[in-house]
Amino acid sequence: MRIGFPAMAVALLFCASAANAADKTVHDHDNGFSLTFPEEWTNEPPSGETMRLKVKSGDQGLTCRVSVGRYDPRASGSPADPKAFMETDWSVEAWQEMVGAAFASAVFSSDKLIRFPDGYPARMADMDFRIDDGNAGFPGHAKVVLSIRGMRFGLVTCGLTGDTVEQTKQKWAPLADEAERVAGSFILDGP
Repeated sequence: MRIGFPAMAVALLFCASAANAADKTVHDHDNGFSLTFPEEWTNEPPSGETMRLKVKSGDQGLTCRVSVGRYDPRASGSPADPKAFMETDWSVEAWQEMVGAAFASAVFSSDKLIRFPDGYPARMADMDFRIDDGNAGFPGHAKVVLSIRGMRFGLVTCGLTGDTVEQTKQKWAPLADEAERVAGSFILDGP
């Protein structure tokens, strides 16, 4: 048994490193962020004022978007110390105010504190949302990561939509781990 365990551990490490070897990291120096995603994903043109990267998993429908922009600590309601805010003063209401306002409806769950490799904090959560497009509405689910660092904010949304809530759940289930892995790879560079 003792000889088999180390051999199995080495085999698992080899498989894990081989899986990660197929990943691609985009480091946008101009906008100060990086994101790692499977190499076979397609890079699509971003839209909007703050979206800087949009990658898609292909036929599976999982799309990850990175938005970065200026953060004004002097604006009304802005935390004086964003790092402390992310670490200790964060709430589900903060998700609603900072991210949920962009959707017809958004409900956040599974909020947790994560850290960039240098220890700087970010928040990760699940988001159930609805997008209204004229007369039609589409339910969706996403893994989201948000950080405020210096004079910038960064947001990653890895999600998908469906025709019904049930269809969205069925589409999400096999992609949940990959969405969390890609969203969790986000790094907002230091000032």
